[in-house]
Amino acid sequence: MTIGEKIIKERKRQGLTQQALADMCSVTKRTIASYETDGRIPHASTLRKIALALGCTTDYLADDSILELQAPTEEQIYIHGLREAYGDTTADEIESLIAKNVSLFAGGMLDQDAKDKYFLALTNAYIACKKAGERTGD
Repeated sequence: MTIGEKIIKERKRQGLTQQALADMCSVTKRTIASYETDGRIPHASTLRKIALALGCTTDYLADDSILELQAPTEEQIYIHGLREAYGDTTADEIESLIAKNVSLFAGGMLDQDAKDKYFLALTNAYIACKKAGERTGD
């Protein structure tokens, strides 16, 4: 199933018109129509907006081999919020940090005690920075 077919399917499932989806994604109705019928592929930022509006993942929309609807995870919703509030650079940095930490905790060469100590150090660094920000009014 193509990206255009998936956009049509999910837009209709949500009961949205092309105009309504366009408004939610800050693009024109013509742009949505071109994704649905002309085979145009949205830019990454627009694809993220479309996926969020349709309640699915960008992977689901962009990967023709994924046929089952995939709802966005809490992490993806969080990263989208960061992207909206702070821009792509900050969101990409946080996304990278999360991915690195997931791989560290899910595997890697550290034993559980070392992972616990790392997590504690990370938590302490966060608390220290938060307290410093509160003192300076940041």
